[in-house]
Amino acid sequence: MQTRSIFTGLSIVLLLAACTKQSKETTSGPLTDVNAYWLGQADSVQSSLDSLSQKAGRHEEAAVLQDYFARARRYFKHMESLTQFYFPEEYARINGPALLRMEEYEDKIIIPTGFQVLEEKVFSDSLDYATVQHETKVLQVIIRNLQNTIHSNTLTDANVFESARLELLTVMAMGISGFDSPIAFQSIAEAKASLQGVAALTDFYDSRLTDENIRTAWHNQLQSAYAYLDKPVDFNAFDRATFIADHLNPLSKLLHQYQHAAHVPNNTFLTAVNLEKSTFFEPGVFNVDHFAPTFNRGLKPAVAELGKVLFFDPVLSGNNHRACASCHVPSKAFTDGKVKSVAFDFQGAVARNAPTLINAGFQQSQFWDQRVSFIEDQVSNVIANPIEMHGHMEASALKLMKSAAYRAMFKNAFGQDTITKRNMQTALASYIRSLSGLNSRFDQYMRGSKSSLSQNEVTGFNLFMGKAKCGTCHFAPLFNGTVPPLYRETESEVLGVPARPDTVHAKVDSDKGKLVTYNRSLHAYAFKTSTVRNAALTAPYMHNGVFKTLDEVIDFYNRGGGAGIGIDLPNQTLPPDKLLLSKKQQAQIIAFLESLTDNSALANVPTSLPAFNDARLDKRKIGGEY
Repeated sequence: MQTRSIFTGLSIVLLLAACTKQSKETTSGPLTDVNAYWLGQADSVQSSLDSLSQKAGRHEEAAVLQDYFARARRYFKHMESLTQFYFPEEYARINGPALLRMEEYEDKIIIPTGFQVLEEKVFSDSLDYATVQHETKVLQVIIRNLQNTIHSNTLTDANVFESARLELLTVMAMGISGFDSPIAFQSIAEAKASLQGVAALTDFYDSRLTDENIRTAWHNQLQSAYAYLDKPVDFNAFDRATFIADHLNPLSKLLHQYQHAAHVPNNTFLTAVNLEKSTFFEPGVFNVDHFAPTFNRGLKPAVAELGKVLFFDPVLSGNNHRACASCHVPSKAFTDGKVKSVAFDFQGAVARNAPTLINAGFQQSQFWDQRVSFIEDQVSNVIANPIEMHGHMEASALKLMKSAAYRAMFKNAFGQDTITKRNMQTALASYIRSLSGLNSRFDQYMRGSKSSLSQNEVTGFNLFMGKAKCGTCHFAPLFNGTVPPLYRETESEVLGVPARPDTVHAKVDSDKGKLVTYNRSLHAYAFKTSTVRNAALTAPYMHNGVFKTLDEVIDFYNRGGGAGIGIDLPNQTLPPDKLLLSKKQQAQIIAFLESLTDNSALANVPTSLPAFNDARLDKRKIGGEY
């Protein structure tokens, strides 16, 4: 009894000691400091918005309101990294575009809220004080809800660093392009606030560093970046290429080193960005598996090799003459150079222009109207379409079973020689995802080879990301419409594309885009934002192939899209303002676009097709006859 009593008492002492230790760990340390910082910045946002609302209530002059708006935004930028990473939906309500939205499967219009809406009101030529107060209060409610959520949120060291590193991508892709400050053009000053937020997060881990050199290099590079952003240069004149190459990329490398020196591992789950890479321009920095269905990730290389052969084999079509490669030709960056591809029976053409398949794997939706999410579904849709390939996946599987060579390839890829529709889809999709083109001269420039681009091309990039506003829809570094830094959504836009290249008597093209698929009013004339990588090889342009040259494309945007040439679409998402680009500036943007050409995927074609014991099938031609 006495012995038991002694052990019981000892157990209680140990338990109390453990509890005390645990209590100390949960009330101190980096994560506690991070959480306190996050809440503190949210409080500062609220305080600035309170002042803004009060000033609006007293009808003070616009400059005063704009100053308090700018303060609130800077405090928000300090906490942008954590908010965007942990609560992306709440982030969209706080800092999303000032555009009406409608979900594909919900007949409900989502009214925009947040800083971008408020910016339009505060910087309006005709200031409406009541509206400013209303939008300010709406934003405060959203921030208050965020604060309540932060209190119950659980942080991890890995996530803190992931959010910090992705914030550098946000600054590059969204911040300095003016994406979230389209009226006030405060993006450059706000980029500094974003970096200060990242610096604040890393400071909480300073005590964990054992290498003083990393700490010094990190803080020195931050000061250098701040100094560059502090230069008195207006929005259009800011040299984004130099800022990314000489400041953001070195910061990204140092933050990667800092994380390792602080002994914080990366998350083990799959993300769009491969965080084992130190910058966003390294080969392999984007995980194509992130965009694939879960059951088709981590496949053997043999699967893509099989898909390559299937892609060029007309056996999948209804007449054994047309292949996927008939409309997606490697030498044309997997387009076909036609306004619209020739229809299966040579009677007319298909509905839309054939887009490039290079980097198609880095999207969350496929087809111009975004009617499917995965390439697997796109494959079966195209093969079954009577005016495209007029095939039948199950019938093709039976044909393939008659080839010993194909049975062996399927066995090697999938471990079984039974050929199924699912395996065919998987193989073709895997091949298409292998068509990566992220090693252009522009990429090489961003990896440190400054001689890879001419000054004209560098200037073109700066115009693309600045004055021309191209980068607010075609996000660097993928330059498509998949939204960084989490890459969970691929955007569409309503541009007002004309039926003919006529700027005098322009009429909108009759194709109503996403409306046809989803029957939602805001989706009328909306089409997926495609990549501009390899644009020099993919003419003609737009969903209807209306523009033959990049000069025509840039001219269309320079005029303000459809609205600028007289097409009246109330739901046009492209700003109707003229860009006022000179002919020289337009040529410089095109020079930059040409620097995005990457030919490495173009040679990824088979040298022969598997044999059949069938004279009719043995006459097949690689890539089909069209």
